[in-house]
Order: sequence, then structure tokens, then C-alpha cells
Amino acid sequence: MQKSGRYRPEAGDLMGGFAGAAVVLPQAMGLGIVLFSVMGYEAAAGAAAGLLGATILLLVSGGAGATIGMISAPNGPMTMLLVGIMGALAAEGGDSHTMILTLGAILILTGFFQIIFAIAGGAQLIKYIPYPVVAGLVTGVGLLMVKSQIGLLTKEWHTFFPTNAEETYPPIIAVLSMAAMVLTPKMTKKRLPGAVGALTAGIIVFYLFSFLFSIPVQDSWVVGTIPSLASIHFGLDFTQVGTLPYRTIILSAMALTVLGMTDCLVTSLVADSKTGTRHDSRMEMIAQGAAEVIIGLSGALGGWGTKGATLVSIEAGGRRYAAIAAGIFFLMLMLWGGNVGNWLPISVLAGIVAMVGLGMIDWNILSWLRHKRTRADALVALTVIIVIVSVNLVTAVGVGVLISILLFIGRQTKTSIIHRRVNAREHRSIVKRSEKEEEVLDRHGEEIVMYELKDNLFFATADKLRTKLSGELTKASVLILHFRRVRYIDMSAMIVLLQLSDEAEAKKCELVFCHLHKGLGFGKKAAKAFSRIDPHRYFNRKVFRDTDTAFEYAENLLLEKNGIPLHRKEFSVSVSSNDFCLGMPPEAIGTIAEAGNHRKFEKKTLLFNRGDYGDSLFLVLEGEVEIRLSAGRHEYKRLAKYNAGTYFGEISFISPGPRAASAVILGPGALLELKQSELKNFENIEGCYILTEIFKRISIRQSEELRRSAEDIRRLEKW
Repeated sequence: MQKSGRYRPEAGDLMGGFAGAAVVLPQAMGLGIVLFSVMGYEAAAGAAAGLLGATILLLVSGGAGATIGMISAPNGPMTMLLVGIMGALAAEGGDSHTMILTLGAILILTGFFQIIFAIAGGAQLIKYIPYPVVAGLVTGVGLLMVKSQIGLLTKEWHTFFPTNAEETYPPIIAVLSMAAMVLTPKMTKKRLPGAVGALTAGIIVFYLFSFLFSIPVQDSWVVGTIPSLASIHFGLDFTQVGTLPYRTIILSAMALTVLGMTDCLVTSLVADSKTGTRHDSRMEMIAQGAAEVIIGLSGALGGWGTKGATLVSIEAGGRRYAAIAAGIFFLMLMLWGGNVGNWLPISVLAGIVAMVGLGMIDWNILSWLRHKRTRADALVALTVIIVIVSVNLVTAVGVGVLISILLFIGRQTKTSIIHRRVNAREHRSIVKRSEKEEEVLDRHGEEIVMYELKDNLFFATADKLRTKLSGELTKASVLILHFRRVRYIDMSAMIVLLQLSDEAEAKKCELVFCHLHKGLGFGKKAAKAFSRIDPHRYFNRKVFRDTDTAFEYAENLLLEKNGIPLHRKEFSVSVSSNDFCLGMPPEAIGTIAEAGNHRKFEKKTLLFNRGDYGDSLFLVLEGEVEIRLSAGRHEYKRLAKYNAGTYFGEISFISPGPRAASAVILGPGALLELKQSELKNFENIEGCYILTEIFKRISIRQSEELRRSAEDIRRLEKW
């Protein structure tokens, strides 16, 4: 994140702060009037509550400086949610004192929730709410804002069409103010914000028409004297907190937390894109939460970051201290500008707020309906909008969160949890088998199947996986489940794995697990992890750390099933039985056995190290040899494993030079070492024939390796 560090206030901060305050001023006052009129307060008290809330938000959030250039103030989503709550309380006979106390409790609890969510990293979770849900919430709030302003002007929704001049005047002024808000940016080439132009033009037209048509200005048409800070008192008496509707308070606070964090983080991203900085989402949420707590204690109107005012402020030059400058402006207005309210028409503020509401409507939702691919998204957004308009915003937030969960589960169940399926014909372990063993694995390789899983394995996807694998258990001898790409396994999925294990045992299929890493909650003993799920069930499946050892185990089982004994460390073969000599005439085999150096080794002997000079071909007659590539002091990667009857070292034999890896004798072993320097003993005609046989054998082996490597590359392209 780009930090402000020693940034000093500049003229741009002052201009940006003033521009942002000019945009916020009518919105904060208008929304305050809407909410507090529902609670039974005068317009002036509502305007003061909006200004006080904006002042606290700007000073606290701006002081934290977590998002450069962001302007915070009361806004539509929070106000409309609170309007619905207070309207319901008023319908139940609640008085102004109960409602203002409930408002304070909701904002205080919202602030605490935001702080807790921020500390716990919840700000990241908010980013996963689907866009159609957010679009539905924002559009529904916009419709409620328009509806609230019509109700404020006409007192009743059904009297939208006035019957006399006095009823006609406020709606006309509101409509003209809305028109001015649209035309101002176009006429001034976006140099003047629409809200500022609407406020200025609306006030002028209001008093000009009043003078020209001799319409007396009624006291109810203007805001009135805004109470000073010293005189603001909304009757907060916390001794009566026991009578508050706590269920409503908790649910409302949770809904506000979701709405606030979502909208505020989006505003932070907008600010980042304009300033070229990166916000600190955790600190921003803590600051916003602290501001909500203070606002709740003061009985004012809360809010969060506002995109429109933020953009205007940044374009005017506002950066680190723009929000503080705007907060100081509002503070001065409340201290010494209370009489300004006597000249502010409510209809002008209502027009601005209604226009803001119309601007929040996402008309793209209608276009989504026309396309099959986006029709489901449109239905989700419309569902949220209908709930907002017909029920309330709190319920809509809950519905939105529920839809988000269902959409996530739906996407997970539609997305295959299987990354790839591979059998032993396509993929082998690093163990180099004899030709006879390779022939068996080629013929019966489809009986070994590995499913490489990915993403999240939970109740829905786990059951789908079991359905997929049930048929595989009947056909396969060994089934390997690969978990390296799995990010999460829940308890339901672990139970399904236990059930799958029982089913495999009943169908005589060996079920094998690999890569059950610690990130999934498994330690060194998977059986112990599964026993915590079902203590009465013994988990006896084989669990391997990597894919290669799992395949080696499966190959050994398949070979044993087809009558080929497993290669043990004590197993030995003669030179003539080694794959290198198969098909050679006896005299050639005898010459090779005589020319080679027979060597015996103890357990865990280092045959050669990486970088050592090499010119030898090794025939494994007894024991096992492992080729390793060092990956650290005590770590290494197994590249190949050779059992008795196989051979290695062809490249160094043909082209002597530094060894590319190390070779370790795993147990007591015996090798036949054939050096290139011994080729000088094959200069006669018989020797040339033997040399031809040697290089023919090496060429065939290298061709097979290249063919297998090409096939591996082809499969990798499918990943």
C-alpha cells in the first residue's frame, strides 16, 4: 500500500474537501430529514443529524487515512434500511424517544460488528458477494429513496397528483432540481458537480417563482434553523435500554454491517483507481466502525464512503486530508451557520436525493433478462429488489446473503472436483520395471486408476464424487485418490470418504490416498484424523506422501495379482537374466559378464554423486538403486528406482561427463559395472558384433524413453 507518510496538507486537499462537502451537504441533510421525519422530528433536527453524522464520519475516517481521497457521509442504503425499521416501530405505536434510542443502539452495534469483522479478516469475505446480489440491493435502495422523497413531498403516496397550487409547488421545484442535477455536468463540462448545481439552481428557482407568482413560502417548505451542536439533544436516555427491540436491533446491525462493508470497500477501490494508491481495508473498516459507535452515542445519522462525493473530491485535487477539510467545513457550518437552514427548501433537497436514488438504479438488469446466459443473474437481482420494495431492506440483505451462499454451492456442484483421471497405461511410477513387468502393466494398466481432485470437497461435491467413483470401484483393482489440489475438506466429505472406503472393501478394490496434506487438517496419521469423525470405525487405507509411491504400491499389487513376485531387496538375477542382455547370444553375454566389474555394496551406499565424472553403465543384479536429485540439506526428489533385472547409466556410457543426479544403493546390492573404456577390448570382428548389440539395446531403450516422455508432455497439456 502506498502510504501517505510525511504528506503535508496542500491546496488540493482544501479544494477537494470543499467540493466533496458541497456534494455531500444536500444529501446528508435530505436523508436526515427523511429519517427523522419518520421518527416524528422536525426537518431542522433531521438536517442537523445528517450534518453531525457526516462531520463525525469525515473526521474519524479521514483521520485514519486508510483510503486516500475518500469522502464518507450518510447515504441511501443505510438511511433506507433505518427508515423501514423506524416506520415499522412507528406503526406499532413507538414514540420518538424509543426510536432515537433504537437508532443509537443499531449504529453502536453496527460499529462494533464492523470492527470485529475487520480484525477477523471479514473484509475479504465481503468481496465474494455476487454482483447480481449487490446490483439488486443498490437498485432496490435507489427505488426506496425515490419513493421516500415523493412521500415526503406529498405526505401520502396516493396524492402524487396535487389538487391545488400549494400542493403543486414543492413537487415542481423538486423536478426542476432533478433536471438541474442532470444538466449541470453537461453544461459545465463536468467542472461543477450535479448536486452543487441542483442546490444552487433549486434555491434560486424556488424563491424566484415564489416572487413572480406570489406564492407565500410556508415554514414547512424549508428546513428551518439548524440546531447548534450545543443545543442538539435527541433525548438519549440509556436507562431504558431494557425496553428496546433487541432482535430488530441485532438483525438490523448485521444487515448494515454487510451493506456498509460492501459499499465502503467498493468506494475504496474507486478511490484507489483515481489516486493510484492502495487502501488498507482492515484499517478503513475499523475507522468506519469507530465512527458509527460515536454517531450512535450522539444520536446522529450514520453512513459510510460515498462514491459520487469521493470522485468529485479527488478530481478537485483532494488527497490525504480532503476528508478532514470537509469535516471541518461541516463543523463550522453547524457552529455558526444554523440560519442557513431557513433558506434551504426541502423540495430542493428532496429532488437531489431522488436523483441520487435514480442514479443508483442498475438498468443493465433489464438487459440481462434478454440473454439466456445472464437471465439467472437478472432473476437474482429482481428477487432482491422485490423483497426490498415489498418487505424491507433488512430481509432483502438476508435474502441476498442466502442467495450468495446458494449461488456459491451451485457453482461448486456444477464445477467438476476432478482435475484429471489417469490409469497405469498412461502414467507410471519412477520404478524401472523389467520387460516382463512392463508388458503386464501395459496389458492390465487400466485396473489402476488415479483421480486427481481439486478445489473444495464438501457435502455437495463429496456426494457427487462418490456417485462418480462407485462405478469405478467395480472395474478397478486399485483406486488412488490424489488430494494435493484440494483446498478444503469438511466433516461431511470425510464421512463420505469413509463410506467410499467401506464400499471399496466390499467390492475388493484397494483404495489408496495420497497428498493428504496438513492444510486439510491431516497430520502424519490420517487414521487419527478420521477417527475423530467416527471413533467406532477403523481407517485402514494406505496413505502415501506423494503420487509416485502410491503408483509404485499399486503397480506392485497388480504385478503380484498377475503372478509376478514383488522385487525384494534380497532378490537377485544373473547377468543373462538382466533386461540389458535379453535376446543377446550367449557368447555376447559371456563377454559382457567378463568385461564388466562385479561390485558388492552395503545398505545405503552412495554409488555416485551429482557432478561426479561418469562413463559407466550399471546392470542391477541384486537389491535396489534410487536416483535422487538434491533439493536441500536433507531433502531430495526421487527421479528413478531400479530393481534387480534392470539397468541404468546409458547416457554417461555413450557420452562420458558429469553425473546429472546421485545414485544410492537402498539395501545390500550387487551391480555389474561396464565402463566405456572397456570397449577397446572389442576391436575384433566378434567384438564389433557385441558393440552393435550393446548400442542397439541402448538405442531401443532411449527411443522408448523419448516416446514415453512425448506422451507425458501431451498429457500435461490437458492440465
